[in-house]
Amino acid sequence: MLGEQKYPLKKLGDCCVINPKRGKVTLSDSDPVSFVPMPSVSEEGYLQDVSDSEYGSVKKGFTYFENGDVLFAKITPCMENGKGAIAHSLTNGIGMGSTEFHVLRPIEGKSNSFWLFTLTKLPEFREKAAHNMSGTGGQQRVRADFLENFMIGLPPIESQNDLESICRQADKSKQITE
Repeated sequence: MLGEQKYPLKKLGDCCVINPKRGKVTLSDSDPVSFVPMPSVSEEGYLQDVSDSEYGSVKKGFTYFENGDVLFAKITPCMENGKGAIAHSLTNGIGMGSTEFHVLRPIEGKSNSFWLFTLTKLPEFREKAAHNMSGTGGQQRVRADFLENFMIGLPPIESQNDLESICRQADKSKQITE
């Protein structure tokens, strides 16, 4: 991004799967899954007030995601306000939520959730996304092709994992002192 380019530039779509297709789901329609409407995703990166719904009642008409996926709000003003989170602790490992989310799924050995989430939180990333929205006035959205084609320096997975460890450790020590 800013400064000297340290890592090889890659399209974000080569670093993760953007809006992955739903795989084979072995749940019955009466099995619970996490339901995540837009208000349940904070601007600080947390899922809050998530409820369960029967899979059959939410399997159509909502966005599918799994534990470890990154949710990125694509609609204005949620995107500009920083709404997004790493999906975790989902009932049966599955979440269904707002159609106004893009889902970024890490590719094992190439990217991790924390790095992807951190990228989507960067002001420069959000500013470029805002300049690439389409649609009318209050209904503007970040297109999937913006995410697919966004160029980013991809650090080795070991560096991404190190970044995650350092940040999580810093968060723990910050919570202790607050």
